[in-house]
Amino acid sequence: IEQIQPLVTRRLRREVLYPSQPIDNVVLEEDDNGIHFGLYDSNKLISVVSLFIRGTEAQFRKFATDNNYQGKGYGSELLNFMLTYAKQQGVAKIWCNARMTAINFYSKHGFTEAGSNFINGDITYIRMEKSLD
Repeated sequence: IEQIQPLVTRRLRREVLYPSQPIDNVVLEEDDNGIHFGLYDSNKLISVVSLFIRGTEAQFRKFATDNNYQGKGYGSELLNFMLTYAKQQGVAKIWCNARMTAINFYSKHGFTEAGSNFINGDITYIRMEKSLD
């Protein structure tokens, strides 16, 4: 796992999260203000996540693991690495807008649902958060 440049996250973000959309659609306005992590397996980038810290709270976005590597613990490894990093930076609470299909994954890692479902584009999300205190 290493810190990577925002540009490096784009291919995997698109392939996993928005396969039918142009690559420009996976670029976040705040990408240059984030901390981006990539997990590699034999020099192949297989999982990415982008972390945005604001004081003692942080949001992570565009968490994507190559479809061929899902369910094998790589996403969990990257999530745990990011959570440890965030805590070391003084983050007390971390959250994400999770796709409904990912609720079980985040629940397994101690995240809880907060608020109501919402739709963005054609995808339904719910905020999930975790205290790091």
